[in-house]
Amino acid sequence: MAGPLSGIRVLEFSQVIAAPFAGQVLTDLGAEVLKVEPPEGESWRLQASFAEKESKAYQCLNRGKRCLTLHMSRPESREIVHRLIPDFDAVLINYRPDAAARFGIDYPTLSKIKPDLVYVDLTAFGRHGQWADRPGYDGAVQAVSGLMAAEGKTREDESPGTISFTAIADYGSGCVLADALISGLYHRERTGEGQMIECSLLATALNLQPEVVMEHPVADSERNLRRATRRKRASEGAPYSELLSIRAPHDPSDFHHRVYLTADGAIVVAAETADEIASVRKVFALGESISQQDIGRLEAELELRTADSVLQCLFDAGIPASPVNLTEEMSIHPQVRDNGWMFDLNHPATGAQRAIRNPLCFSASPAEPAGPSPMLGQDTTLVLSRLGYSASEIDALRAQGVI
Repeated sequence: MAGPLSGIRVLEFSQVIAAPFAGQVLTDLGAEVLKVEPPEGESWRLQASFAEKESKAYQCLNRGKRCLTLHMSRPESREIVHRLIPDFDAVLINYRPDAAARFGIDYPTLSKIKPDLVYVDLTAFGRHGQWADRPGYDGAVQAVSGLMAAEGKTREDESPGTISFTAIADYGSGCVLADALISGLYHRERTGEGQMIECSLLATALNLQPEVVMEHPVADSERNLRRATRRKRASEGAPYSELLSIRAPHDPSDFHHRVYLTADGAIVVAAETADEIASVRKVFALGESISQQDIGRLEAELELRTADSVLQCLFDAGIPASPVNLTEEMSIHPQVRDNGWMFDLNHPATGAQRAIRNPLCFSASPAEPAGPSPMLGQDTTLVLSRLGYSASEIDALRAQGVI
C-alpha cells in the first residue's frame, strides 16, 4: 500500500544530520528522495566508517533514498541539476547560503526553471544578521542557544558540559524541515504556488525552550534580576561555573518530578497534576511541609530498594514513573518489540541490520521503510541516462571528476 507522500519527488542536497533525517522521514512517508553527494561521499559516510564509504551514522539517516554523485563546483553539475529540477516537486537543502548561490542551486535560480518548486532551506543561524554565512553544527547551536547552559552541566574542570549525546537541535530541525516541506506541498496544492521555506538550527533550538525564551515582565521579575546579576559578574570576569550557579534555586518541592537512585539503578518520578503529586506524597510518606531532611531520608530508603519494587508502588497509585534505561537496551525492550518499532533491513554492502521505524502509524497509508541507505552514487548512471546522457557522455563526466 502506498504511503501518504507517494508520487512526491524530492531532490536533497544534504550532509550530516538535520536535512538527511528530514529526507528519511519523507522516504518513510512514501516520497522518492534523490540525495546529491560529492563523488567522494558526504562527510557522514566517513564518520566511524566500518566499510568503504559506509558508516552506521550515515546508514541510520539515509535509508530508502537514491544517490546521485555530483561535484557541485563544476558547471556540468549545475547543468545536470537544472535539467533535473522540472521533474521534482521539492528541494531540501542545508548548504550555507553563499554556497547554494555559488553552485547555482539557490531558490531564485531554481524557481525560474520550476516556478511551483517547494524549496526548503536549512542554515545554522538564519539567513540574516552577522552570522548568516557562518557554518555551524548542533554542538555550536546547543551552546549559543542556551540549551547547554540550561541543563547546568559542567565537567570536572567546571567547563560547560554538552546537553546530550543526541544532536537535539539537528533532529528537531529534521522534523521541522519535513513538516515545512509537506506544508509547502499542501499550499501548492491549494494555490499552485511554489515558495521558499527557511529554517535554522538556532530557531529550532530556541523553540525547544519556549518558557525560557519567552519574555513576560510579570512572571519574569526574579529571572530578570538573576540575568542582571549574571551580566554584571560576567563583565567582572567571573568564571563560567559561577555564572551557571546564578539560577533559580532547587528546593525539596521538586520531590514529585526528579530522578531517584535505587539499589540496582535509578528511576524517574514525573507527576504533574495535583492528584498525582498528592499520590506521590502518600506513597513516599511525605507531609505537606517537606524539608531537605525529609528528602534525605527518602533518598536513603529508596537506595535500599530495587527499582522494580519502587516503580510498582508508583504504578499502583497511578503515578507516571519509569526506570532510567540505557538507549542500547531499548532495541530489545518488550514494549518496543510488542509495538513492532524495530524492523530488519539488508544493506547490499554491509548486510543485515535492525533499524527503528518512523514513529507515525497510519491506518490507511502506512509509513513503511523503502529500503536501506544508498551506496555512494548507485543511481548516477540511471539518473543521467534518463536525462538523455549517452553512455560515452557519462563515462566522460566520470573521467573528469564531475560525477
